[in-house]
Amino acid sequence: MFNYPTESFEPFWGPPTATIDWCEENYLFTPYIAEVINAFTNVFFVLLALHHIYSTFKNNHGVLYIFISIGFASVGIGSFMFHSTLHYEHQLMDELPMVWVTAIPFGYIWGWDKPQPWNFIWNCGTLLLTSIFTYTYIFIYRNPAFHQIFYAALNFGVIYKSIKTMNRVIPDKEIRHRQFKLLGFSFSLFAFGFLIWNLDNVYCSNLISWRRNYLGWPFGIILEGHGWWHIFTGLGIYYFIIYNMINSVYMRGEGNKYTIKRFGFLVEVQKINDKKLN
Repeated sequence: MFNYPTESFEPFWGPPTATIDWCEENYLFTPYIAEVINAFTNVFFVLLALHHIYSTFKNNHGVLYIFISIGFASVGIGSFMFHSTLHYEHQLMDELPMVWVTAIPFGYIWGWDKPQPWNFIWNCGTLLLTSIFTYTYIFIYRNPAFHQIFYAALNFGVIYKSIKTMNRVIPDKEIRHRQFKLLGFSFSLFAFGFLIWNLDNVYCSNLISWRRNYLGWPFGIILEGHGWWHIFTGLGIYYFIIYNMINSVYMRGEGNKYTIKRFGFLVEVQKINDKKLN
C-alpha cells in the first residue's frame, strides 16, 4: 500500500471549464489526465462496443447496429476525453453521444411497423427533436439535469416500445421470458451503477478520507464510485443492445435463423449456418 500524493499537478490542459466535476481528486498522478480512474474505466466501453461491431458484421445484423455500436464506442471515447481534461467541449463529447446513440433505436423501433409516411415522420421527428435538444443544451440551457431527463425519456421510450414489440413478434413464451430476464438484468446493471454514482456524490468527502487514510493506493480505487458507474453502465448498454438485437431478428421474421452463444460474460446473437437449417 502506498500513500496518495499530497499535492496535485499543474493541469497541462488548463483549468477545468466543465459544468460538472466528480469525486475523484484531480491531477493527482499526472498533469495530462485529470481523473485517472474515471478516464481509463471508459476503455471498457470501447472494448464492448468493438465486440458488437465484430458481431454485427459477422452475423449480418445490419447498418442500424453498426451505427449503434459506433455510438456506444464514441460514448467511451468522449467520456475518456472529458475525464482527462474536465473541459466543457469534451463534456459534450461524453453526454451528447449518449443521447444520439439512444435516439437511433428510438426512431427505428417506433416507426418500423408504420406505413409511409408515418415511418418517415417518426425517424425525421426523432432526428429533429434530438437536434433541437442538442442546440438547446449547447447554446441556451447547460443544466446537466436537462440532459439527464432527455436521455432518460429516450431510454424509457425505447424500453416501453421494445416490450410491446417483443410481445407482438415473438410467439414463444420461453423466449419472451428470456428476453424479460435479459432486459431486467440490463436495467439492474444500470440501476446499481446509478446507485454507486449517487453514493459517490453524496459521501464524496468521506470516500476521499477513507481512500487516503485507510486504503491507500492502489486499493483506494475500489471506492472510486464514478468509475464503477462506467463499468456497470457499459455492461448495461452491452446487454441492452443484445436484447434489441434479438428483438430485431424476430421483427425481420428471421428468429429461426439465429441462436444465442455465450463466451464468458460476452454474448453473441449468432446466425446459424445455412447448412444446419436444411
